[in-house]
Amino acid sequence: MGTLRTALVGLVAVPRSKLSPRVAARGTLGVALPLLVGAATGSVLPAVAATLGAYFTGFADLSGPYRRRLRLGFALAVCGAASVLLGALVEPIAVLAVVLVAVWGFLAGLLTALGPSGTRVGVTGLIVLIVVGEQPQSLGQALLSAGAVFVGAALQTLLAIAPWPVRGYAPERAAVADAFRQFTDVDPSGSGPAYPAVLEAHAALRGLDPQRNRTIAALRILLDEVERARGEAVALAVLRARLDDKGEPDAAAEVAAVLDAAAAVGASIAERLLFPGELHPEVSAALDEVLSRAVAALRDRADADGAAPLTRRGAAARATALAGQLRAARRILDSADPGDVGGDSPDSSRVFLMPADEPLTVLRANLRPSSAAFRHALRLAFTLAAVATALLALGLPRGYWLLLTVAVAIRPDFSATVKQVVDRVAGTLLGMLVVSALLQWVVSETWQKMVLVPLFYFFLRTVLSANFALGAAAMAGNAVLLADLLGASAGSLIPERLAYTVAAGVIALAAYLAWPTWERSTVRDTLADGIESARSYLRTAADPDAADTDVDAARTVARVALSNARDSAKRLADEPGTPSGLIDLANGVTVHASRLVQGGMALEAARDLRPEGLVRPEARAFAADVDTALGVVAGALRTGRRPKALPALRNDVDQLISVAPEARLATFATAADRITDGIGTLNHLLRQDARAGGSHPR
Repeated sequence: MGTLRTALVGLVAVPRSKLSPRVAARGTLGVALPLLVGAATGSVLPAVAATLGAYFTGFADLSGPYRRRLRLGFALAVCGAASVLLGALVEPIAVLAVVLVAVWGFLAGLLTALGPSGTRVGVTGLIVLIVVGEQPQSLGQALLSAGAVFVGAALQTLLAIAPWPVRGYAPERAAVADAFRQFTDVDPSGSGPAYPAVLEAHAALRGLDPQRNRTIAALRILLDEVERARGEAVALAVLRARLDDKGEPDAAAEVAAVLDAAAAVGASIAERLLFPGELHPEVSAALDEVLSRAVAALRDRADADGAAPLTRRGAAARATALAGQLRAARRILDSADPGDVGGDSPDSSRVFLMPADEPLTVLRANLRPSSAAFRHALRLAFTLAAVATALLALGLPRGYWLLLTVAVAIRPDFSATVKQVVDRVAGTLLGMLVVSALLQWVVSETWQKMVLVPLFYFFLRTVLSANFALGAAAMAGNAVLLADLLGASAGSLIPERLAYTVAAGVIALAAYLAWPTWERSTVRDTLADGIESARSYLRTAADPDAADTDVDAARTVARVALSNARDSAKRLADEPGTPSGLIDLANGVTVHASRLVQGGMALEAARDLRPEGLVRPEARAFAADVDTALGVVAGALRTGRRPKALPALRNDVDQLISVAPEARLATFATAADRITDGIGTLNHLLRQDARAGGSHPR
């Protein structure tokens, strides 16, 4: 019931922040141009095919770095054209048509393993295959339709990358700017923001060679600086909470002042990246001065009397390091040529170093029954094959709409499938009512229907991310208009669409429930993978011989794994029949695993400040015991059994604290204390879980 309630609430929710009229206007232009050409030349059928290519490519959210837009748009164009051509070639042979739909459905399902971009390519190819490819066509007509679909998709892609020569690396700069703007968003409890901005920035810069491009080199250096600054901010947030707990509110307030000043400097760096030349130099100088005064005040208090001298010294050291990181970032901006970071260099070559085998590696790794993407692919393929066979046997008119709706309604997880079905049914009902009223009383001429198609598309693309039900309403209306332009009678289409949509929703839910992939069967492994990634990161951060690039890579892997764990916990809570204890365990593990990563960032801060401290026997003993403890925690998570006894981490921390003054290990000791708290809480959660009897089905 909770999943259904969430889906129903989503019908009326329209977050303004997710509305995208600018992207919609660009996409609408791509949809309208083929129709304008078709209306002017009288070539309606090729114009509609090109419009469909632009239409579905526009769904792909061609945003972010321009090279990503180009790759995705090209993949969509090729996939759409191939779908049309293959569909037309096998359409006369019923058995081959069913097999092709099943194979295309399997590929579309498997492509979900590649994330949103892969999902869009797979679904778009499947939609075009069903809508256009299965229409009776001669070989010449099929080639013409395939070419028109390719042209429409290419047109939409060209519109998406049109600003590239002018704006250059603006999306990449925006991604790094977001990382600077958010780097002080830290919750010392570990339950605050997961800092997704840095993952977006890494993704934006991936595939570009910094050795051959000055802009990318500068942006990568800035990203490294903000990640290191984030580590200092995490450590300071923890120290501020500890000073409050130890009864030193004045020192805690000075730490807060440092964080506030650092946030302002980060925001100014972001402003400089986004709008070069618009930030007055005096503003930057004033913000730097505020930060310097805040750091100086904290350093003056470091050796004063109080209950927590070690914590105050650690805070002063962290604040000094944080100010240094931000000064370094400012120097990079000040010393770079205007075209390197703040603007666009027309001479800089765009170098593409795509790891071509990476998608294939991911797909190969998911070709196993335990993979959720593989199970989704099989479920989708079998369902589409069954529906296509039934349609051939029954001879239902325009049954492709039923097949199409089933194809897009079945999702990899239960809650998404329910939401998709509810949104589709409600949206189709609304869209049919609106378009029937328009066709009955307002629209009658072909040119009027051609005008309505881009108008409906503009509304659809504007609201799609904010409210899928409203987007589905516009999509259903446009489907009737396009079919009417292709020669079908709108009067007979509307009741058919409603009946097919409801039937498709029932089929999609039945297919999922017949062979479900419940999150509760995989969540333990996902959570354990998150712990293992944090374990690897902590091991690398505490290794004095590890290179900085190795530490950066381990941190990124840990962030991605923990992001996956949080998503899994959210899906788990939406599933019916999930034991409340498993939901509590998943939520607790994700929170405290995040604390481990934040503790690792504090270790990095200690590593940067006093790398020689990592070779101390006390530091090595703690790192070894943490590695052992997290291995135990991950194993207990996978099995649901009571964890074995953990090493005496608290004794390790006491040893670190005792030698911290002369060994300059104050920051390391602070990070170790935080990590120990996190592991202790995880151990407690797992013991509670084992006492509950392992009521968590796998």
